[in-house]
Amino acid sequence: MESITASDIEEWLGSFKQAGAARKAWAVLRAILRLAYRRGVTDNDVTRREIRLPHLRRYEPRVLDARQVRRLLKGFYGHALEAWLLVSVCAGLRRCESVGIEWSDLDLKRGTVTVKRSVQWVAGHETVTEPKTDLSRRTVALPRFAVKRLAELRHGTKTGRLVGSLNANQVANHYRSWCRCMNLPCVPPRNLRHTFGTLAIKAGTDISVVARQLGHSDIQTTARYYLKPDLSVLKDMQKAWQKLILTC
Repeated sequence: MESITASDIEEWLGSFKQAGAARKAWAVLRAILRLAYRRGVTDNDVTRREIRLPHLRRYEPRVLDARQVRRLLKGFYGHALEAWLLVSVCAGLRRCESVGIEWSDLDLKRGTVTVKRSVQWVAGHETVTEPKTDLSRRTVALPRFAVKRLAELRHGTKTGRLVGSLNANQVANHYRSWCRCMNLPCVPPRNLRHTFGTLAIKAGTDISVVARQLGHSDIQTTARYYLKPDLSVLKDMQKAWQKLILTC
């Protein structure tokens, strides 16, 4: 430990293929080195020096545009996962939330769905927990076309989960398989939520409203991942800026 230098650590961190993995590894090593220093195992507290960590690239989820969403929904018409897809892409639910939605969670008279549970597949078995935060336990609105179609799918007396007996992994596999079979636009199930948030903001919805629908505890999270002005918006901004400059 006495011979470890900041350069040694930076070289070691640079050997990781993913920046996120390198940062996690450094957090563990730093804790070990600091403990060793406090207990007198070493006089070299290299953690006091500035360590340059690998650059963490911003996560840019792939999303669908409005036309692709329309194609996707049409392609799943009559499919066993149609109801799940409707609440996933039209309400912006997390994957673990959408899999756990039951028919009793839908209030089709009010046009809402209530998120009450989180369902995940962990170590070969299903776990059902409370939503991750207080804001995650929420009631959100559905568009009218989704409410109308869900009413048709429900047949008045349908109970249980929207996905039936399928677990989260099975839902994802069936979804991807059908997209490939029908040549439909496809993003990972979790990106259906990103698609909703991105399109909602693009449609002009206030970001605070989108944050509430998504169940974000911090509006900055919504802004970081979903506030992405497209090129047409940026061109409109430049036209307005040009008009101001040339007419004053």
